[in-house]
Amino acid sequence: MKVKREQLFLRNQILEQNPSNQKQTNLYKKVRDHIKKTGFIINPLLVVKDKNNYKVVHGNNRYLAGVELGLKEFPVEVLEDDEVKTIRKAAETYQEVNLDE
Repeated sequence: MKVKREQLFLRNQILEQNPSNQKQTNLYKKVRDHIKKTGFIINPLLVVKDKNNYKVVHGNNRYLAGVELGLKEFPVEVLEDDEVKTIRKAAETYQEVNLDE
């Protein structure tokens, strides 16, 4: 499924309002360069429905890079609340494991 850029917003409103810190990371730059090279986003943004819009719960770098590069539509996968909880738990576990390295 694809949705228009105007229908998307970030769960993290601080990041939405001031994305410059996120844009300085190496991961962001790699994501942006890949989208610039290929012209599209391979993995869909994971979103939840919020009235007539969609809140990005996973894929901030792809979203911000796509906005920077002028994409008008984004591939998304709409999640249910229980799926969001599972993804957040997995992300927390992944971050904790990487802290040990």
